[in-house]
Amino acid sequence: MGKIFSIYGSSGAYKTTTSLALAHNISRIEPKADIIVVGTDTTKPLIPIVAPHESKFDGSLGKCLSNVSFEETDLRRNLLPITDKIMVLGYNIRENENSFPPPDDTRLAQIFSYLRSSADYVIIDCMSTVITSKMTAWSIMSATKTVELFTADINGLVFDGSQEPVLQSEQYQYKHFIRALALGNSFKQDVAAMRNALGRISGEIPFSTHAAEAFNQAAILRNGVSDSAYNHAINKLAKSLIGGKK
Repeated sequence: MGKIFSIYGSSGAYKTTTSLALAHNISRIEPKADIIVVGTDTTKPLIPIVAPHESKFDGSLGKCLSNVSFEETDLRRNLLPITDKIMVLGYNIRENENSFPPPDDTRLAQIFSYLRSSADYVIIDCMSTVITSKMTAWSIMSATKTVELFTADINGLVFDGSQEPVLQSEQYQYKHFIRALALGNSFKQDVAAMRNALGRISGEIPFSTHAAEAFNQAAILRNGVSDSAYNHAINKLAKSLIGGKK
């Protein structure tokens, strides 16, 4: 059965960029591995982000969550292949949280079971709350490992304080989260102070102009990021995930 890695954290912490970069780097580490990237965000659908010029594909995570009947073949029909080893499951263009009825727990359990059996690694780009996003909550509960990203500013601190009481529930395995700072470029950040304030931070992911450009060009899954410092951090994270057991 495949491993599930959930990428969770505060808004603006580059969760989507990190998810895509991890998929590319894991594919380089294990070229034979099948990888599915799942986008849970209904406000910024993942399909048009990774394939902005793909107009014929009509697959959607929303269809998987809401269709009356659902089998593993239905999941596969809604996967968008980006490379021969990396596929994407997410919301499509012009879809939002009102496009489909809310999923029930039975369907969510089916989806995660089928995801595990359909790929060696499933990387889930989560939303920033487990309270209002059932898909995010299920992603973390089902994860082999969860990465929690924080912006190195007051937003990251406040997010940590508001979410920690919710995540303390045993079902989320909060004490096993890999917690990291996702650095920005908008102002000077006191990383040492942030690490001290947040506690239990395992590392930092540096800001990369090259990563931002590759994301904007929908090129990360195919080509990766041409930034050695950024790739070093992503590779370190990828290897810690691949070696992790639930």
